[in-house]
Amino acid sequence: MPVVNYNERSWAIDVISHINVYLSNRDKRIKGAGGENTIKNNRSSLFPDVLLFGDKNQGEIIQGWELKMPDTAINDSELISNAILKANILKLDSFVLWNVKSAVLYVRSEVDSDDFEILYSWDDIRINNRSEVKDNEQIWKELLDNILETLFSYFESGRIMGRIAAEVLSLTSVIDIILENTDATAQELINGSRSNNILNAQINTWWRSSSNEYPAYTSEDKYKVLAKVVLTDWVIKIVFGHIIKNYFDEAKRIDLIDFNTDVSEAIDLLKEITDSCNFWNIFSINIGQENISTTAWNQIIQLNTFLLELNIAGIDVKILHDILQTSINNAKRRIAGQFSTPVKLAELLARITITDKTKSVLDPCCGTGTIIASAAKIKTEVGIVDDEVINTIWASDKYAFPIQLATLSLSKPENFGKILKIFRKDVIELSVGENINFKDPNNGQNVTIPFTRVGYVISNLPFIQQEDIRHLNPDIAQINNWISNQVETDLSLPGRSDIYTYIPFYLYNILEDEGQIGLILSNAWLGTNYGADFIQLLQYFYELKHIVISANGKWFENADVVTTLLIAEKRVHPSTVLSTSAIGFHRLEESLNSIDDVSAVADDILLKNNSDIVSSVSYTNERILQLKELGLSWSSLFVDLNWILNIQDRFIPVNEIFDIARGERRGWNPMFYPAAGHGIEPDYIRPVLKNLRGAQARGLSCRPNKEAFCCSEDISTLEALNHNGALNWIRSFENLTNTNGRPLTEVLQRTGSRWYEMRAETMADFVANINYDKSLFISRLENRAFVDQRLIRFSLLENKSEAEMILIHALLNSIMSMFFIESLGFGRGLGALDLSKDKIEENFRILSPELLDEESSQAIIDSFQPLLNRERFPLDIELQQEDRVNFERTVFSAFNIEEYMETVTESLTQLFNIRQAVTD
Repeated sequence: MPVVNYNERSWAIDVISHINVYLSNRDKRIKGAGGENTIKNNRSSLFPDVLLFGDKNQGEIIQGWELKMPDTAINDSELISNAILKANILKLDSFVLWNVKSAVLYVRSEVDSDDFEILYSWDDIRINNRSEVKDNEQIWKELLDNILETLFSYFESGRIMGRIAAEVLSLTSVIDIILENTDATAQELINGSRSNNILNAQINTWWRSSSNEYPAYTSEDKYKVLAKVVLTDWVIKIVFGHIIKNYFDEAKRIDLIDFNTDVSEAIDLLKEITDSCNFWNIFSINIGQENISTTAWNQIIQLNTFLLELNIAGIDVKILHDILQTSINNAKRRIAGQFSTPVKLAELLARITITDKTKSVLDPCCGTGTIIASAAKIKTEVGIVDDEVINTIWASDKYAFPIQLATLSLSKPENFGKILKIFRKDVIELSVGENINFKDPNNGQNVTIPFTRVGYVISNLPFIQQEDIRHLNPDIAQINNWISNQVETDLSLPGRSDIYTYIPFYLYNILEDEGQIGLILSNAWLGTNYGADFIQLLQYFYELKHIVISANGKWFENADVVTTLLIAEKRVHPSTVLSTSAIGFHRLEESLNSIDDVSAVADDILLKNNSDIVSSVSYTNERILQLKELGLSWSSLFVDLNWILNIQDRFIPVNEIFDIARGERRGWNPMFYPAAGHGIEPDYIRPVLKNLRGAQARGLSCRPNKEAFCCSEDISTLEALNHNGALNWIRSFENLTNTNGRPLTEVLQRTGSRWYEMRAETMADFVANINYDKSLFISRLENRAFVDQRLIRFSLLENKSEAEMILIHALLNSIMSMFFIESLGFGRGLGALDLSKDKIEENFRILSPELLDEESSQAIIDSFQPLLNRERFPLDIELQQEDRVNFERTVFSAFNIEEYMETVTESLTQLFNIRQAVTD
């Protein structure tokens, strides 16, 4: 009588059993079969029904099989696509489809292709439905023997290859597939937040602290980002649990997680493992860990059962290490936007900072652990034994997931059983002498280790803006009180400072005397007002050694931020008397990825050498102060500027000629810049220069390119005048709200003005950009007009003749003025020059027209005319134009500084290229 409940699972178990019996007395490429634990009765499985192994330890998978009953056609498109997906997950070159009746062997069509083609088909047997399978066992077993013999020949000939465990467990495809559950898991997190205000608060706090690590996402995406973290975190937990089974018997409890285990039970099992091992950093509960979708959890369990089949515990130690590193790298890449430090950048930072390899190192914002891994590497290179390497490395972070990855980065199999001094702590809460709790992985006992001063702190500091600091670290600015107690100064860190400017002062007390910090910072500190105060205060406590930037591409490809390396030595006694030692300013002329020998680059930086890769210049604080008095920012110090001090008497601040201010700002463009057909009376429409783009601003002159609504009349006056166009326009906005839900009548209200009022009283003669890109220039308005807030207006303090206006215009557009413009700001991630009205007003200088006689003035005006008659070009092209070269020669000759023209051009070009290099 047919066995009605004999299904795919039952048959697969029998197939695996027969294969293993058949192989028991044969020495062939196929050493065994498995898959009993991964077989599922639905179509959502991630792994093949049958796994063929190339070694007796089941560490080398050489093929997967997909099994179906005869009622599924052998050419069923879903069957084939599922089999291809599973083969690609395991990076296998072949698979077998078998529906009892028919069997087909597929092989990868090309080495790196995801496509497969049929290599061999076996003759059909006479079993046509599932009810016949059990009763005709001998028939399908004969076909199975035939399949195995055919496969033997293909494997022996090399036509089909296997995969070692490290390739199988690269996890790239596994994580990709599990991350397909991101939206569903994000919804679980949203649902959990609605019913649990503690979870909601945890997620909000995490996002405020971590959002800058995910620059491609907005606050609306925080649940999706966290969902990716949660899903990837579970993959890491499962993989690591299987890896350590070979070292800790307690870790074998990971095998108990099966399809009958729910999420909370699995978390309890992981806790039982870590109670006996020092891996709580990896197995600890992350935010939202339990809020995972049903499908995702099913796939996590499939991964666990697959690893159980694979018998990871029997894999070679070197392969285990490769698996660990692959797991880390894929986790970093797959959590889109994770601001992990590039390996070569981490190595460069460590080599420049750590001068005495025997001393202890701390990364207090360890993120994914790349930096501490680099520190461990260079310690090992000089012969320091593993135990001492581990004992001299500390790492901490505020959140669990970075701690997990950092722990993985040091978890080489030879380090299992050793205490890794990696722990959860906010950097500003670190305190020397505080007891940090760890577990002895050998016996599960609690171990307390006091936190001691360290020789070096190396870290990629977080980029958290001021508006988020008050939520995350409301007391962080109290460091200003400590600063004022250490040195006599009225200077303090401004309220607009990013969080990274506070942290070095917290690090001071945990450093040994003459210890060093090596930090990755945003470049904003080199060119902002708060950055100037930060630099001044920092030098009271540290002696600056080296500052490094890239002159060839961004170091962080997935972020718009431009970064710098800062290396500084702790001053034993803080003092407002600055160090007399020279500071090295270095730029890397090659991209990080193309640098083969990071050690050689570090040597050049340490020795302040110039090479094909490193360009270095040194300045003392005395010289920097002299340059600062000329308005030059720290961002300009990466090129040789000593020449400018020789001609400083030729310059005049532009604020002696102009009143300089931002353009008009009102904040709701749809209202104040009406679209065509608005119906407003002409009395209330004014021409405005909105931007320096388009046909009206392609040269060195411009004219208004937008209409603005400017009405200073009250409502009653408008009604009396029957100016219904303006009235209707105002009333169309009076009941609207801004993007935050606040009424426009409230947010647009200004003291002394009506909420709908924009005044056009201050007219501009010349105008500059707030954010220059590839072209540097100052444009003259053909007729005086008011300008938008995104521009900087130059309004003459006194009337000038037309000849004087042209001369000033010419001098504003010489390469000397371009150099000052470029040197006043700093580059943003998309290559734009970040300037401010204050920088222009206080520091912008031009060659003084008062030094010229009438003949020289006219010569400059005449040579400037061709530039006025054409469009401007990007700087690199502009500087090559014949009329431009002739104009500059005339200018430099008029001021008797001809010998400096080439030097100024070179300095300008170098600074411009540094800024633009981030777009390469």
